[in-house]
Amino acid sequence: MFTLRDTVSSLAPARAEDLGKTLYDRFREEPDTLIVPVLDDEDRPIGLVERNAFFLRMAAEYGRALYANRPISVLMDAQPLVVEADVELAAFTSDSLSYRASDLLRGFIVTDGGRYLGVGTVLGLLQAANETNRRGVEALAAAKAAADQAHTFMTAVVEAIPSMVFVKRADDHAYVLLNRAGEKMLGHPRAEMIGRTDADFYPPEQAAIYRARDAEVISSGEVRVIEEDHVPRKDGSIALLRTKKIAIIGPDGQAEYLLGVSEDIAERKRAEAQIARLAHYDPLTDLPNRLLFQKDLSAALARAARREELVAVHCVDLDRFKTVNDTLGHPIGDALLKTAAERLRACVREGDTVARLGGDEFAVVQTGLTDLSGATRLASRIVEALAETFDLQGHQVMIGGSVGVAISPTDGAGADELLKKADMALYRAKADGRGTFHFFERAMDEQLQARRALELDLRLALVEGQFELYYQPLFSLGADRVMGCEALLRWNHPTRGMISPGDFIPLAEEIGLINPLGEWVLREACREAAGWPDHVRLAVNLSPSQFRDKQLVRTVVSALAASGLPAERLELEITESVLLHNTAGNMSILHDLKTLGVRISMDDFGTGYSSLSYLRSFPFDKIKIDQTFVRDILEDPDALAIIKAVLDLGASLGITTTAEGVETVEQLDELRRQGCGEIQGYFISRPKPAAQIAAMLGARVPVEPGARLESHRAARALKRA
Repeated sequence: MFTLRDTVSSLAPARAEDLGKTLYDRFREEPDTLIVPVLDDEDRPIGLVERNAFFLRMAAEYGRALYANRPISVLMDAQPLVVEADVELAAFTSDSLSYRASDLLRGFIVTDGGRYLGVGTVLGLLQAANETNRRGVEALAAAKAAADQAHTFMTAVVEAIPSMVFVKRADDHAYVLLNRAGEKMLGHPRAEMIGRTDADFYPPEQAAIYRARDAEVISSGEVRVIEEDHVPRKDGSIALLRTKKIAIIGPDGQAEYLLGVSEDIAERKRAEAQIARLAHYDPLTDLPNRLLFQKDLSAALARAARREELVAVHCVDLDRFKTVNDTLGHPIGDALLKTAAERLRACVREGDTVARLGGDEFAVVQTGLTDLSGATRLASRIVEALAETFDLQGHQVMIGGSVGVAISPTDGAGADELLKKADMALYRAKADGRGTFHFFERAMDEQLQARRALELDLRLALVEGQFELYYQPLFSLGADRVMGCEALLRWNHPTRGMISPGDFIPLAEEIGLINPLGEWVLREACREAAGWPDHVRLAVNLSPSQFRDKQLVRTVVSALAASGLPAERLELEITESVLLHNTAGNMSILHDLKTLGVRISMDDFGTGYSSLSYLRSFPFDKIKIDQTFVRDILEDPDALAIIKAVLDLGASLGITTTAEGVETVEQLDELRRQGCGEIQGYFISRPKPAAQIAAMLGARVPVEPGARLESHRAARALKRA
């Protein structure tokens, strides 16, 4: 009597804590594995994972990202069909078909004393049932009723299997059995196929292939697997099947039949293709992503080396994308990215690669070059294409683009090196004013190394207290005396000497040091200004980055409290960019600062986009006329007209107006004639250290014992934070 022990197949089990990606890799490496049992620490079954269901879940939208790093306990069927090995085959299959047919078709777990022994499949049951029938032919011949029952049982099993099951005679390859799933997959009724061969349904070449495969299976006696079999259906469409075939041996030891089981893998293949595409293409623009770009670039470099050709890598950046995204919203930003991608595709030739590396960064691999002229023309086409107006859902947008170009083998032979150098060239193009292109030059690498060294020194400078404050006076023409001083940060490097703020302030903003550095400036300036005469105000510049710190107002309160400086003597200077981004949030912070009694000044007035509207939206205490207008006041009538208009505007709004960059007595006299109330510039005084400013004001800066040390400690604490 056959039991399930005779049908069991050994299969390595999984554990509940195994990750989804581990099981994904296993299914990919073991194409014959249809189910995987899941065991606990005592080797007792607790679940089952079925191949097709697993792949469908992993291929769903974000499926792989969702389940790859999660334990398979969330993916498994926690109520698998589990049966002891000594259960009789006939009783088991009969009961399972009646009550748990779906579990039987999917596969089941066989145990020995409750511990895992192996797995059972429908194919194993069919083979065992065939052997049972062969051995019991004499007994079944004597009992026709039992034979009919066995036939009914076998028919029920075969008909219930969701995969196609077919049987052919070994001698003439004619079909003798085809189940209901087979009819659906092939589109041919069983009545048409039984008793006929493949030559009756398929073209001669196709039928010859099938016959040769069948003959090989029959002669070898082994299982043969066709991983992807493209089988024509009756309606002309193609079924994508994975087929297993095995010969069924008769009483004389010779092959009597050929048994085949075919699984429709079209859905699985579509899922795998979707996963592969998501791994290599940007879902928004449908361009290759960074991973595929790297592969294409490496392949292009290998081909170019064999042909002694040049390869150009173009790094492309949309110049004002962030402004569009922030002001018009992400849907418009997405539309801009898609349109830009289409324009880039139109710029290149067939065979070149356009990719989106992330955000508003794109890249192009240009092949088949013999000199630099082709790369120059393409870079120029890209700049011109991105300079044209974008029509986005009724919005006319102009952004422009910058391009950096690196050439192989001159600038490097590897993909990473070329991309890095093209990015350096892009950085130079943006620094040169954007809307242009630049080829990589060796000096750029040297500048990058210098920048990295400066970054390391900058981080160290904050910890070691290498910064100090200089102050430039603000002179009142009406009172004829200094009424305030603006704090200016200076970096006295131990080996390089004084480093220009224009070199390190942008770097501090880029690497995230501007907030702790700005807090240090605020605290130190308030401490030093507390000893000045009461009529002298302190002006401190705030970076737009500092407004992203939700603790800014609290920091100002703390600095004032620690120094004892009255709030009305502190003047915070901002630029229009503070109000250009996150207008509502930044405006709220400004109102909170105003409530404290702090004065708010708009710096560099006249150089932005919406100065007048900002003056209406917030009660500024002061506006500072940018020095570019003051510099040309004597020679340029337009500059003089602008200054006069700003002075009149300030007077009408009750806002103090300061002219920056005054360097000559002639400029001062003209500003006085126009009614300017306050000036700042080298004519009055260059920025000076705190002690010299205190002497100029007739004051003494209070330096408490250990004050500088405490300031350094604060910087260290900010750095650690």
